Amino acid sequence: MSACPPPDPVAPLPPVSGGKVRVRVFTEPAPVKTVGSAGRFLFVATEDALQRWDEKGSVMTMTADHGLSGDHVVALATDPDRKWMWILTDGGLGHYDAGVEVYSETMAPPAALGIDYAAIAKEGVASLAPAAEGGVWLGTSKGLFFVSEKGGWVATPIKDPIRALVRDHAGWLWIALGTKSGGLVARTPSGDLVRIGSGQGCDVVEPRLLVEAPGDRVMVIGGDEQGRERLAIGKGMSWTSYRTLPEYKWDAATKRGDSVMVMGSGRIYRIQLATNAFVRPLARDGVRLVPLSGPNTSEWVIDPTNLVVPPGATALGAMEDQLLIGTRDLGTARYRDGDAHPRDWLRRKQMFEDATGLTVACARAQDCWLATGARQAWHWNGERFTASGPDVVVLAVARDPSGPIFALHRAPQEKEIHLSRIDGMTWTPIAKVTLTTPGDAPEVSFTRFAQSGSLWVGLRYRDGEERRAYGIAIIEPSSGKVAYHRTEASAAAMGQPERDKRAPKEPKEKMLPIPVGVVDADVRGDTAWFATNEGVARLEDGQVKIWTEADGLRSELARAVAIAPEGGVVVATGAGAGVWDGKQWGFPPALRFEINDVAATKNGQLWMATERGIAAWDGKKVRRVDTRRGLAENVVLDLTIDQFDRVWARGPGSLTLISQ
Repeated sequence: MSACPPPDPVAPLPPVSGGKVRVRVFTEPAPVKTVGSAGRFLFVATEDALQRWDEKGSVMTMTADHGLSGDHVVALATDPDRKWMWILTDGGLGHYDAGVEVYSETMAPPAALGIDYAAIAKEGVASLAPAAEGGVWLGTSKGLFFVSEKGGWVATPIKDPIRALVRDHAGWLWIALGTKSGGLVARTPSGDLVRIGSGQGCDVVEPRLLVEAPGDRVMVIGGDEQGRERLAIGKGMSWTSYRTLPEYKWDAATKRGDSVMVMGSGRIYRIQLATNAFVRPLARDGVRLVPLSGPNTSEWVIDPTNLVVPPGATALGAMEDQLLIGTRDLGTARYRDGDAHPRDWLRRKQMFEDATGLTVACARAQDCWLATGARQAWHWNGERFTASGPDVVVLAVARDPSGPIFALHRAPQEKEIHLSRIDGMTWTPIAKVTLTTPGDAPEVSFTRFAQSGSLWVGLRYRDGEERRAYGIAIIEPSSGKVAYHRTEASAAAMGQPERDKRAPKEPKEKMLPIPVGVVDADVRGDTAWFATNEGVARLEDGQVKIWTEADGLRSELARAVAIAPEGGVVVATGAGAGVWDGKQWGFPPALRFEINDVAATKNGQLWMATERGIAAWDGKKVRRVDTRRGLAENVVLDLTIDQFDRVWARGPGSLTLISQ
């Protein structure tokens, strides 16, 4: 028997430039604003909720629906003596008693004080500090107020805007004024107000940060009269000011044990008292604290840590021996002494609860809708995600190349899928469009707009715990016409049930013989390619052709398919990627790894979702983006491309955006 002739070489996809890509990873929809602790609980405030974490890593989300005064947290302050966490929101002020796990709201302020919680939240500048008497101090753009434990409100003589508040162990309240050259003011335990300035050794006239320091001291960080970054440490009326060599601008600070941890220039530094027994290690990247007056020898020392700061760090906090770093997109990282990398993360991952897929549709680069097949869609404004649209299960979103954006959705227990058009933040149902399947929970496996303006939708449904594919539907959004296409014979051969008798009858018209087990598709002109559990199918001129393992596929269980810009077709399987060159299938050795999803960008680069991160292939070389290069996790399940050639990818608990 003669051997089969070797196949012709597969035509590679066009190479792309070797330019760098920008990777942004999300595990949380909104940035962390502040972190604090009370009793055994850790509190993380984001722009949309307050998270309460316990020692077991369990989280309870506190919103207005759970008794909190409002949804948007403005400020937190811990009363360690009472194990209370004071919470200021857009809806009110109150405290959470960590001992009995009860939230209590304070009485509303008298109208004469002019305190508007919603306006304070909009300004985003307010501070809290616990009072020794059991109440709380509130600093706003309108000055300083005292609220007693019983809910009485008192205005103070300070009417200037306030940037930060701290109460020390001696009962002094330290006030960072927000006016230019406002400086630092102290309220003594007897109630006197004292301005702290250069006469007391404090050169900081524009304070930004206030934090407790070891030895019953307080640290203030900000600019001096020339705008240079300075920090001052002191207590009572005795202070010392310092500059750092080299000079840094500090973004956040928190007391942790016998030191103050400060963050600046992408690093964490430790400031602590110098002792005779303290020996500073030699370091090439060392930093010094230089006193601006008095002895040349500093009472305090500063040293860099080996801690790796996560991308987009926004806040610092501490709880017992833990250092906590809140981030813009990734949640809150927890470190212990000696940790260079986070020991673990505090993440709710609410964007990925019950997720079954990923679709993205953008009106503009910073105006995108995202659906995962779970409850509600997510709207992205370039900075954060917000759960938006109707409170339904949003199965997919899709953008017509001419501009309009559509969403496929159903109520949680509904057995029909509906179509809505999205204009801005308004969803308008397309009355005539209804999709049905057997089973109790119809789903969508893919959506693709053809150049003609028709929307191709992959259908599936749940049969117990199993998901079953059910062919495709083609929707004409302009007319509301719906046509179903599948091979009924294939369904019987696969042991799938026929159409559910409870479902409305479909229109009597000729079905295209699309394999019922279709899971993905791509459409180009009059040609459509399908990934199915029977192989790869092509629809052309009304005819369907199927390729199986007998026709050169390494696996008939295709997972995804993509048409490259030059017309080449790539199919993803568990045995690697197959490339169709117009005549035959080839499986390049470089792509013989398990692939979950595949898509091609306009520049010809192939992007793949894999169990080992995101892989990119230019026809010659495979490059990977994984946890070593910024991903939150290596398992990537779904992948899609928007009209700006950006790559969006979903893992079990993360979303990645890659811009080229």
